[in-house]
Amino acid sequence: MRCPRLRRLVLPAWNRVETVMIKAIDLWKDLESLTMPSIVNSPRLVQAIATNCRNFRELKIMGPFDIYFASSLATYLPTLKVLSLRCSKLYKDTLIFILDNLRCLDVLNISHCLLIQIPPPPAPGRIVRRLDKTILEKASRLRKFLTCMRDTCIMCQRTRNDEGLMRWYKYEKGLWKEDEVRSLAL
Repeated sequence: MRCPRLRRLVLPAWNRVETVMIKAIDLWKDLESLTMPSIVNSPRLVQAIATNCRNFRELKIMGPFDIYFASSLATYLPTLKVLSLRCSKLYKDTLIFILDNLRCLDVLNISHCLLIQIPPPPAPGRIVRRLDKTILEKASRLRKFLTCMRDTCIMCQRTRNDEGLMRWYKYEKGLWKEDEVRSLAL
């Protein structure tokens, strides 16, 4: 954990190291990019990044991305430039929140996401298969808005089958390293 000049960190999985990571981020003043799984206590981690990493600009989340995580980003990292949520579970309201509140965002990747719309109760949530005009208009300000929601796409099928929590171990070795955002691909 003693890499003070660290600029990019890729953590495909972490179990119970959240506290250690937050302490380590104190040392990584030059951290610009992070790939990580979804976590329970996102505000603490995001606040630590905002406090300590003055050049932080890219984030890739591998796992469900909820409104609490999005709110943490808007609060603590409003100048985030690149966000990749590929192959994640994402709620339509959360996507709209991102587009409305991360005003400095240049690149958003939601390729192969399981996009869910939650109507008023008692109706169940439903999978969104096409982006509506509202989302497309909001996303038009982005330099790049990367999407794929095709029924014929194998990655979209896998995300749906895994219910938005990709089980990377079931697929080709190294598949988790891919990203439509070149700077985040390994």
